[in-house]
Amino acid sequence: MPKQVFNSQSFSLRFGKNEDGLKVAVVVSKRVDKRATVRNRIKRKVLDIIGKKINKNEGLTLVFYMKNRAVESLNLEKEIETVMETIENRA
Repeated sequence: MPKQVFNSQSFSLRFGKNEDGLKVAVVVSKRVDKRATVRNRIKRKVLDIIGKKINKNEGLTLVFYMKNRAVESLNLEKEIETVMETIENRA
């Protein structure tokens, strides 16, 4: 489990370096929404944003823990972009 943590309004992110390339996990609990379709939509959205913004050969492990605000967040992409810039400097 990665040790470094970054918190945002829509998610918490644990990240760290690894040697196997990029690994991404998105955790959306039932507290966010009871419906699996909504939870899966959030996961797909986050994975799509990450796929566009980061180099797949980069040795990072990213674990996103989505919060309740992720459902109605209109600026989720902007938040993730900001976090990814911060991570590239810290990791």
